[in-house]
Amino acid sequence: GPDARLVMAFFTSLLATPRKASGKTLLERLGGATQLDDRRDALASFKELSAEEPLRLIVEGGIGLLVRLAGDEDAQLARDALETLSNLCDVGVPAEVPEDRPNANRVAGEHNCDMLLSDAELLPAALAPLERSDFYVRFHGLALLRQLLATRADKTHEALLHAPAAAGRVLALLEDERDIVRNEALHLMRDVVPTAPPELANILAFQGGFESLLTIAEGIVREEGSETADAGAGAVFADTFDALGALLARHVANRRLFVEGGALGRVLSLLALPPSHTSGQAARIRLACRTLWQLLRPPAGAAGGEAGGEGGGEGSGEG
Repeated sequence: GPDARLVMAFFTSLLATPRKASGKTLLERLGGATQLDDRRDALASFKELSAEEPLRLIVEGGIGLLVRLAGDEDAQLARDALETLSNLCDVGVPAEVPEDRPNANRVAGEHNCDMLLSDAELLPAALAPLERSDFYVRFHGLALLRQLLATRADKTHEALLHAPAAAGRVLALLEDERDIVRNEALHLMRDVVPTAPPELANILAFQGGFESLLTIAEGIVREEGSETADAGAGAVFADTFDALGALLARHVANRRLFVEGGALGRVLSLLALPPSHTSGQAARIRLACRTLWQLLRPPAGAAGGEAGGEGGGEGSGEG
């Protein structure tokens, strides 16, 4: 009769309506999938969910699974895993939260940061894919690191101190020819070093930080006035010297490396100013001179004098 048909139509409509799977279900699918397409689909769905709902994950089968996928040889899995981790660790995602849980995104983001930093091997494994040249892998990897530093700076510094190769991978991105990636890596250097432990600044300096930063500055000067010159080059040059200054501010060992390793001579070569010059050129000269003046002053803070584990008494002898 009509009633039976109505009931059948109701249940048919229920079955036909796509229902969003829960995070737990998607992670179980992701962990058990053996076919690449199935893994991609499950991860894509979970990535979408991570941007829409505040999710709190444990390490096993959750954060740990996503870190393993970030290192997968399949580029799409790696991209989506890193973007998902970045979402999960972002205390501002999702932007809209339930009225009865106004801090749900912050609580979830802090929890997920703690989970990722709870195992010393997880952060280095999550940053290992930065060695790949894939734009999105590098972009989302840097975004993840920024979220961790913004929310759990001390724990992230500690993790990087115990995994200098991971810090080196971030530093290597200063050489990326794509401005977006290079500039994000530069901003991280500029923002992180001033508050980082002296030992971490030493790692960055001795793994080629001065060379990479000065190569950026020299490239800007070299292209000045050419058709390929970047309109935002002045800001990038300023960021470069802010990062240089941060590496030098508290660290006697870094200063010695700067002078003896040839970086000082490279800064001096940037001081040439033509008689007819622009305000941008003059501003860059001032930045270079600020760095030279910094070398003539004692390092700020007693900790910097021992940063390299040597020359503890030299801090008072400089300048």
